[in-house]
Amino acid sequence: MKGVTCIPLAFMLVVTIVVASATSSWAFSSSFINPAVAVPPHQAFPTHVHALHATRKPEDEQNDNESPTKKPWTFGVLTNGFPVPQQLLVPVVKFVTFQVWRLMMNELVTHDEQGRFVRTYAPRSSEGPSPLELTGRYRLYLGNPCPWCHRVKSAMALLELDEDISVTTLIDDAEKASKGGWILPDEVYVAGSVDDDDIASELRTGDLAGVYNYCYRDSLEEGERYAGRCTAPCLVDVTRGTIVSNESNDILVLLNEYARRKRTAASAASDAAAAVANSAVDLRPVGMEDKIDTASDYWFDLLWNGA
Repeated sequence: MKGVTCIPLAFMLVVTIVVASATSSWAFSSSFINPAVAVPPHQAFPTHVHALHATRKPEDEQNDNESPTKKPWTFGVLTNGFPVPQQLLVPVVKFVTFQVWRLMMNELVTHDEQGRFVRTYAPRSSEGPSPLELTGRYRLYLGNPCPWCHRVKSAMALLELDEDISVTTLIDDAEKASKGGWILPDEVYVAGSVDDDDIASELRTGDLAGVYNYCYRDSLEEGERYAGRCTAPCLVDVTRGTIVSNESNDILVLLNEYARRKRTAASAASDAAAAVANSAVDLRPVGMEDKIDTASDYWFDLLWNGA
């Protein structure tokens, strides 16, 4: 199926390049190279440009009439005469270009016919991810262009966990990523207690696909790569080298429980200063879990899950 998918995609790319080059050749040559069809200055430029044009010297006009020494390379399909009318060719180019872009977007951001984003969740037990330990062994991978990462980042700020759980701010660059669109920055600031030297290099450099490949190393054959989508937000146990969760709702619950247990531990240790310093914000109060989950599911399907 992969080969079958690549054939039409490659064909559409070739057609787009050929026809787009021809179209750009026609547009450029008709308005710049060929003075006979060029738009008059008084029609092409706003009023404030006319004054600049009026102050030009005669030698400038002479230079304008000379053909450019460096012309863009094209196939010359339209300029040399193409059997297909331009009125038909241009719509075909637009259609092919849109279809190629649509295929690429479906690869990068998969969604259904209603526009709902289709996720690939990291495997987990039926009980959900285990509660986070108070050891500073976790790292969050978040990307600013992602709204799901925004909610996790907001929760981190409200719960004041920036010094407990390290955050890697991903860069959206599909041209450099080996898969998907997220790459890791060259330098990563780590606020947690785990030193970068104790973390696998795959979790510190490269791209998010490398993080997923490393976290699933035990279930993959030698040389095999993770076949699912490498999405953010992603919470990783950097000590074990495993993914805790890549679902924002789960991560929010885990972070809130972590902050709650951190306050409880400080109170139990009779550390009044630490108890006061820890955030008193509770994003999922006891007794309101069902109402919050119901509201979250409602807005998730209605509004949030758009792509």
